Amino acid sequence: MIDTQELQDLLVSKQHHEKRFALNMTARPETWHYIYNKHPELAFTLAQNPNLPEELANELASHPDTRVRLMIARYGQPGFNALKQLSEDKEAAIRLTIAKRQDLDEQLLSSLFEDKDTGVQLAAHLYQQVQEPLATAIGW
Repeated sequence: MIDTQELQDLLVSKQHHEKRFALNMTARPETWHYIYNKHPELAFTLAQNPNLPEELANELASHPDTRVRLMIARYGQPGFNALKQLSEDKEAAIRLTIAKRQDLDEQLLSSLFEDKDTGVQLAAHLYQQVQEPLATAIGW
């Protein structure tokens, strides 16, 4: 396992390949929290880490930067409440990204199937394997 300073050095590097390498490293949850607290400007980079601890993914799911929320929606493993928050985000791109996930429960899916944005609705129908009653599927 990499230590905090080495991981931090890779993440603040100007070299793209070093940042990508850092995101594939295994580190303790407190290491990721420490780096985010010390370098909040790394939120976008950290949000691209599929191994980010759930607590930090939950925190970043409400980040003011749309790009950070989008990366959490795409790569993160947030908990139910954070996924619900993202599925109701004001940005359609974030809701669309959530609609493509395969780890959603039925409550989240139903809101995405009825989203105000037709692109989000379409993504939910295309990416989710939910069995609709035949009458609903044909528009009754």
